Amino acid sequence: MRLKVSLVPGDEASIEVANVNIECGTGEQILRWLAFTACSRLSYIRGEVPGAYVPQAVLNQEGLIRDVDTVINELHGDGDTVVVQFTTGPEAFKSRWDGRPKTPPFRWGADGLIGATDEDWLQDGLDLHAFAVDDMVSEDLARVSPDAKDQDIKATHALLVKHGGALQAMFKFYESFGDVDMRDVDKMNLEQFRQCMRDAKVTNDHFKPSNVDECFSEVQVQNRKGGAKKTSNESSIHIEAFFVAVLRVAARKYAMGREGGFAELNMRLSHFITTHVYEHIGPIFQKDYDSLKGCLTSETELLLRKGRRLTQQTLDSCQLRRVAAAERRLDVRYLGVHLSKWGLLGKPKGAGYLELAKFVVFAKQRTNDLTQFVVHQSPYELNYDEFERMLAALAFHMYGKVGEGGAEREEPFVEFLGEFLDDIFRKAGVLLEVSKDDE
Repeated sequence: MRLKVSLVPGDEASIEVANVNIECGTGEQILRWLAFTACSRLSYIRGEVPGAYVPQAVLNQEGLIRDVDTVINELHGDGDTVVVQFTTGPEAFKSRWDGRPKTPPFRWGADGLIGATDEDWLQDGLDLHAFAVDDMVSEDLARVSPDAKDQDIKATHALLVKHGGALQAMFKFYESFGDVDMRDVDKMNLEQFRQCMRDAKVTNDHFKPSNVDECFSEVQVQNRKGGAKKTSNESSIHIEAFFVAVLRVAARKYAMGREGGFAELNMRLSHFITTHVYEHIGPIFQKDYDSLKGCLTSETELLLRKGRRLTQQTLDSCQLRRVAAAERRLDVRYLGVHLSKWGLLGKPKGAGYLELAKFVVFAKQRTNDLTQFVVHQSPYELNYDEFERMLAALAFHMYGKVGEGGAEREEPFVEFLGEFLDDIFRKAGVLLEVSKDDE
């Protein structure tokens, strides 16, 4: 693969000073490597010392700033043009791209510094004040003491974190209803939220479906506090907004004077989660989990262990981003891209997005008890072990489908799993066929 790199000074974005061709082999490097290589080539052309120029951003031809940890061949093909902005440094990549990780806050515990955790997006990233949650606190409670409102909001946030694993799984499951395109993944529309609340048996004579719709509308980006996004026409919500939408439903349904309501916001949320989430949605997850646990037997686990190296190489081949010294994880949003390439997701023969959501939750959670679900990184990411469990669940789902002509499969599942994995390994390019001429 050869890429054309247009080098542009960081402070003069419209003026190209050089154009170089970079040989990238199969394109398994990341854009960070491409940018530094192009800047080194510019230093050589100008007779400068190596390192005289430092990359600040990598852009596509439309001017979109790329994540520099993205694998080249996942975004570009042979002959594509890439723009690299540069300066004389010393700091590299000062321009921010969409989704660039932020430095996690420092936290100290009994043993010293506490590192980043999978809960950080919820523990530190969910800003209830931005969703005007403080306006939902009872005025009578707020008059009790000056700190009552803040204490109630703090307790409510702690409850969302405590039950975050269950709510996160709910979001993943229900946002997949009716999805037919990867662009819909990890976004929930109104009908999907309605389905979630119907299964939770929220509505009755006193709490109407229109109340559910209002709670959804109130957390849409154009209706949030501040007004900066008032012009947005976004019709779906992301996971943080889903958490607050559930909170709004609980707050409105169990307000004081209604259905034995509570003054405290956190008590309304706690009652809602116990009465509706765990009581009615819990059995749905238990049934789905139990329907897949047959994929893991002593025989299949032995087979998976034998093929673990190829499974790991398959996950590596699916990486959109590759970060040095970081555990390899596959973002489930990008997992669907490769499953589609392999013919395993979508019509006519593949699984649907709702089934994929079930497989992912099965891979991430090690229990069928919704009350014991734990919070994971958002969006979900699969490590090697979880990727292996997901593939086993997907194979079990495919095995359960009737064979050609409507006949039941005669081969045992472990044999089907072996053939299934071999097919994936070949399509991922980690298992090569050996021709008779090569033997």
